Amino acid sequence: MITCDAESEGVAIEELRAIDAALLPGQWLDTGDAVQGSILLVETPLDFEDFSGRFDGLNSIFIRHLMPVDFEVALTGTEADFAAICALLPQLAQLLNSSMSFSVQSRILGTGKLPYRKVVLNETLSQALEQSTGAAMDCRVPEQVISIICTPTVAYVGVSETYQNRSAWPGGKHRFKREDDQVSRAEFKLLEAMNVFGVELPTSGKALDIGASPGGWSRLLAERGLQVDAVDPGDLDVRLKGNKRITHLRKRIQDYNPGPKYFTAIVNDMKMDARDSVEIMLRFAEKLSPGGIAVITLKLPIMGPSIAAAKKTLEMVRSDLDRLATGFEIIGARQLYHNRSEVTVVMTSLS
Repeated sequence: MITCDAESEGVAIEELRAIDAALLPGQWLDTGDAVQGSILLVETPLDFEDFSGRFDGLNSIFIRHLMPVDFEVALTGTEADFAAICALLPQLAQLLNSSMSFSVQSRILGTGKLPYRKVVLNETLSQALEQSTGAAMDCRVPEQVISIICTPTVAYVGVSETYQNRSAWPGGKHRFKREDDQVSRAEFKLLEAMNVFGVELPTSGKALDIGASPGGWSRLLAERGLQVDAVDPGDLDVRLKGNKRITHLRKRIQDYNPGPKYFTAIVNDMKMDARDSVEIMLRFAEKLSPGGIAVITLKLPIMGPSIAAAKKTLEMVRSDLDRLATGFEIIGARQLYHNRSEVTVVMTSLS
């Protein structure tokens, strides 16, 4: 089972085609859902570990989440569905590694209210598996996952180690608690990028926020102890006015000269053509301190439904990554859950 952003189905299909054209066309279970994403069921003779590994080898960008399908359970939309899924407990217990923590992650597709909720399903299965296997349940950082997708007629269930799923969150839907002083939703993008690629923002030194307005990324950088040059001709949120760690430079980034400064973090969430944004980022590559972190979001063009449009988009993104690699070492690139028509790239300095 493969999940991608609802607007990126065509590009995800092209990534799948590069892995194995025999996977296609597959069966779309849910499409066009901005929350769930689009979900595709494919068949492969590979075991799930090998199948998942191929996405890493391809450096897949648009596939957000994977899950195996070990069992299929017929559903009727009645209370009997709950018992039918719970009847899998003995088989699920056999597949779990009792020495590793686990989480049950379920998604319920379709419209209309069912006589059961995913919270109750998760809790019931988790408690039963803890008792029968001795494995510890951990919702935050599980080492293995029981994944469940319920459609109106079928429940798809699988067990895998978390790293094989490409995300520790169901469907790759990262959730963060909104903070009282949060400036913008864009802050979630930066937090998710750090989580997905397993890196930490620096906690000392100077940071450059390119195209900072309204200042969400600047706030996060300052909160972690960095002195931030927030470059943008637009306004920052009024709540940042008294923040002594943030210097708002009201100018275009093209007119900004850092002088002798070096930065432990350089971030760029500018709303501009991706190729132009890449060139701006490369201009400051030599100003990133050794081991520093750099983040850029590549804004995607409007993607049409044709295969040619999908191929063009994928080629453009790959070309942008190749260009970035001339000035940075790329840690990873992914279309994240909190992205909207963009790809987030996390990098470090060239060694």
